[in-house]
Amino acid sequence: MIEALAAGGLSLLGGWLGAYLGAYLKKKGENLATHEDIDKLVDQVRAVTQATKEIEAKISSDVWTRQKQWEMKREVVFDAMKRVIQADNALLSYSMILKVDHTEDEAWVQTVHDRLVKWLDAANALDESRILVTVVCGEETKKALDEYGVLTSKIAAGISKKEIQAYRSSSKALAQALLSVKAALPKELGIETVGTLSVGKL
Repeated sequence: MIEALAAGGLSLLGGWLGAYLGAYLKKKGENLATHEDIDKLVDQVRAVTQATKEIEAKISSDVWTRQKQWEMKREVVFDAMKRVIQADNALLSYSMILKVDHTEDEAWVQTVHDRLVKWLDAANALDESRILVTVVCGEETKKALDEYGVLTSKIAAGISKKEIQAYRSSSKALAQALLSVKAALPKELGIETVGTLSVGKL
């Protein structure tokens, strides 16, 4: 009888222990699976965070690059406009000297020399702008500035040869070339010119 009781007790204990160990192992397995799921989730969040940071850095870099390119274009356009105006003024001033011929007058000869130097400086500065415009601006602007540069050089060469009509005979073409430049340069910055007014693009 004692043996039967002991066997029953052992059987009961074994069943209880088996049930406890089964429940324990099941719970342990669930906890382990949950822990693995959390680790996977953490890895996924880390990967998403890293990808987000990389995308943000790329967007920021692209925006920065576009901003710098626009700023460089703006500088080139403003500088080109300034140099076109300087060249136009220097050429007009140089052409005015032919209205009076005092080749015997030393002061007049000096004035001719000074205005020629002023024109040459303005023409050289304009040539520098034409090179920069080629790098950052479109074909229309490049063409307009090149045509203006070639025409002004041709007029200046005529003035140097004392061709009295050199400026006047080309004044219409010069005005047209100047208008083309003044229209093309602002367009590079997204500004449409209307008559003498300029209106930003909406």
